[in-house]
Amino acid sequence: MSTTRPLSTASSAELREQLDTFTEHRGLKTRFVVEEALRMFMAAHDELPHIARTPVRLVRSDEAFGALQTRLEVPPAKLTRALLELMRKG
Repeated sequence: MSTTRPLSTASSAELREQLDTFTEHRGLKTRFVVEEALRMFMAAHDELPHIARTPVRLVRSDEAFGALQTRLEVPPAKLTRALLELMRKG
């Protein structure tokens, strides 16, 4: 027989709004969604190597974001013949 215990945590207003919208549109209970999400999160951490885990969101400093934005605005260099051949083989 399974027993339940309260679980309490603080979260951002944005996340709470997303959770409420998600559960309302699908007719799900918040408790169910939170329990399933935690189970999936913990299973992924157990099953996947550390290198394969990707953060859900990236946080960058203004300086790092500016450097990334600059790199994205510059057209990519022309592909080399070797790279094109490698891409065709894949």
